[in-house]
Amino acid sequence: MAEIPDPTNMLTGKDRELFDHMASVRAHAEGRSHLGDVYARMFNNPGVAEKVGALGEHLRFHGSLPDDLRELVILRFASKQRFQYEWSHHQHPAKLAGISPEVMDALTAGEAPKMLPDASQAAIEAVDAIISKKSIPADVQQRFVLAYGVSGLVEIVAICGLYTIMGYMTTAFDIQIEEGLPKAPF
Repeated sequence: MAEIPDPTNMLTGKDRELFDHMASVRAHAEGRSHLGDVYARMFNNPGVAEKVGALGEHLRFHGSLPDDLRELVILRFASKQRFQYEWSHHQHPAKLAGISPEVMDALTAGEAPKMLPDASQAAIEAVDAIISKKSIPADVQQRFVLAYGVSGLVEIVAICGLYTIMGYMTTAFDIQIEEGLPKAPF
């Protein structure tokens, strides 16, 4: 068991300011007033927390993808990779983004929901290719780019990379899902 301590009570100066900033920008999206444990534990190396946090903040709050598509990508990735912590943390943001319970259930079951628009289907297919360590098929790329541009496609790949880091952190350091958040059924 490779648990690492929660260093947040010992943070001072610039590190404390960064921690508070990260908690503040995520509070509205997650419906909680404190920073998730995965980020808190990353503060054992504040430089890593800063860079990973900045990428997460950019992709979640300043990216080019609409909220519903971004959360669709995150839930697909988390479900397929069996990253329970990430799945749990994105249930509330997915609901806020307007993703229906039926779509969320299908994603959780590893299915590609048929009721989605073609560009969203293409996003799911792109995530599946990334997970399989394969090139995104040309037809999938073309369908997605028509709706969201190459910039959006780059964001899908970056989201998968970010949530790989998060998933590895939670797995490697046995970071548990916080009280009050839903537990993944897988």
